[in-house]
Amino acid sequence: IKTTMTSTMMRILLLLLLACTIRAFQTTNHLLVQNRPHYALSKRDWRLKDATSTTTILSTDEPVAFVDLMVMDVVLFQRRNTNSPTSIELGSVQENGNIAPLSTWTLESAYTSAINDMMEFVVDEEDLFPGMTSEEINVLSVLDGDVVGYGSRQVGGGKGPGNPHGEESEIIYYVDRAVVEGVYSTGVDDEVLKIDVVVNSNLEHIW
Repeated sequence: IKTTMTSTMMRILLLLLLACTIRAFQTTNHLLVQNRPHYALSKRDWRLKDATSTTTILSTDEPVAFVDLMVMDVVLFQRRNTNSPTSIELGSVQENGNIAPLSTWTLESAYTSAINDMMEFVVDEEDLFPGMTSEEINVLSVLDGDVVGYGSRQVGGGKGPGNPHGEESEIIYYVDRAVVEGVYSTGVDDEVLKIDVVVNSNLEHIW
């Protein structure tokens, strides 16, 4: 019984620590992103898009430099060697500085508010390492904090041989539906770009 109680307390403490770390990152990221170059897109950009245009312009000629990215940034990127030139993807910056694509298990909303309709994503462990480098992809935009949120969940739902005691957690990335379902353009030849959302039902946790 003591062992079970100790394991439960450790699990709770680790989840609280991760939540505090994410909150601290969100605060820091909000301050830093205010000084970001022009490629940081915020909720205001999508509001302007809705009011004045049907597309958001992304520059493919001047991709975002990897050195300007921060861990946990959520980005829009395009693969350099792709058979779908009109397809872009969601990704997040990992601790090794590379970018891993984001996947989801549902197209339903995770939560809504007066200004946001948030969808949830995670990094599939099969895409995690080593991630993609600047030689493989072009980062077109870094999403601002008002269209992105963060949470966490236990790996494997806290069950199974990969996480038998529930100590391991993974980050949930919340992205506004207006971003995910947005229509984008390079501004050249009326080329339309859309986000290719990867849906993998195996990523869902059944409690």
